[in-house]
Amino acid sequence: MSRQHWFADLALVTASLGSGAAGLLVFRTAQVYHVGLLRQVLFVGGLMFLGIVFLACLRLPLEFRVTLAMTLLSIAVAAYGAEAYIRELPRLRVRWAARRFGIPYDARSQIEVVRDLRAEEKDAWPAAFPAWEGLPAEQEGLLPLGGISTATTVFCNEMGQYVVYFSDEHGFHNPQGIWSSPRLDLAVLGDSFVQGACVPSEQNFVALLRAEHPATLNLGMVGNGPLLELAGLREFLVDLKPGTVLWVFTEGNDVPFDLDREKGFPLLTAYLQPGHRQGLQGRQAEIDRLLRRLIDREYIARQRATIAPEVPSRFLQLWSLRQALGLHVGDPGMNGALVDLSLFRRILQEAQVATQSWGGRFIFVYLPAEARYFDVGYRRGYDRLREQVLGVLLDLRIPFIDLHPPIVRHPDIAELYAQRGKHFSPAGNRLVAETILGALRSRAGN
Repeated sequence: MSRQHWFADLALVTASLGSGAAGLLVFRTAQVYHVGLLRQVLFVGGLMFLGIVFLACLRLPLEFRVTLAMTLLSIAVAAYGAEAYIRELPRLRVRWAARRFGIPYDARSQIEVVRDLRAEEKDAWPAAFPAWEGLPAEQEGLLPLGGISTATTVFCNEMGQYVVYFSDEHGFHNPQGIWSSPRLDLAVLGDSFVQGACVPSEQNFVALLRAEHPATLNLGMVGNGPLLELAGLREFLVDLKPGTVLWVFTEGNDVPFDLDREKGFPLLTAYLQPGHRQGLQGRQAEIDRLLRRLIDREYIARQRATIAPEVPSRFLQLWSLRQALGLHVGDPGMNGALVDLSLFRRILQEAQVATQSWGGRFIFVYLPAEARYFDVGYRRGYDRLREQVLGVLLDLRIPFIDLHPPIVRHPDIAELYAQRGKHFSPAGNRLVAETILGALRSRAGN
């Protein structure tokens, strides 16, 4: 058999096997994400049919087989070249953001920053989050809600430099001593937007609130959803009794994604029972030991991966390219039908009742998703979700501060974000802080 025969037949058989494997992968993914039958048929059936077509092409004349094989090889090279570029885009976007904000660009990974800080004999750790370390470790019988206490914490980098802060007595992003305040003015619950991703500590919107309300406690953590926020309220705020609790709702992920995941963990759903607590304020040493052990395990694994990197499976699956082209199995839109609205309502009601029990004010802050302003495909789903959430607030008579009107009125919405798909820029954080402060002043005057 000639080399042309070998090349053409090998290329077609490889393409057929690749299509079949992709079809099986898509089928398994569709089962996990409960994808509809029509979408499964289009993706799985289409790939399987394509695999059969490639096998049938083995009967074509040699000249056509060689031409087809060369075409397939060219497509494969182009696809993996595009995949490599798209995978590199996050780093490129950080570099571009650094240039935009006039900040020196730090090309190191989070683990490399931790390594360098430890070389300076600092007790440095990658930021730990309950949604990532705590929930998977539920078998430990302890669910941390903060990070490692009083440690140099390496957070994130979206503008060119890593946010590095010294965590407070319970592992949150606060100045030292805030927990000893005789009376808290504000306590802010939420996710990464509240925690301060990814701007300098003094520029995140909770720090800006603190400029007017010095006794302000930040309980934000990456990945927090409604149940983790309720847990934070019960564990910490019931004793501290702040005058006002700000519950910051992130439209882009709080429901159905975060809540849908959270409700699967018994240690977390236990907080739906009035009065349930783990007594975390008195267990910080135990929490620190658990988190240090869990993070050390991940730290060592990531160090080894940096020294001897392996070919990621997502690269072979062209994951980034498929996401960019919209060729993902699940529906990218926000499906309001998937929201567990009754559970969400119950969580808010529990938080409202708990806050009112000590005479505090419970205020809901609505942060719209960045994607709604730049991707029409998402807007309809977010509008439906917004309608549902605001309906719950009106029904429960929960006062709210809505960030959508000031953002949509801004002359340059892109200026409010560090980069597309990421967190607020310093300008965005200022807008959020000014809107909240204005609303608080208005309520204080009534």
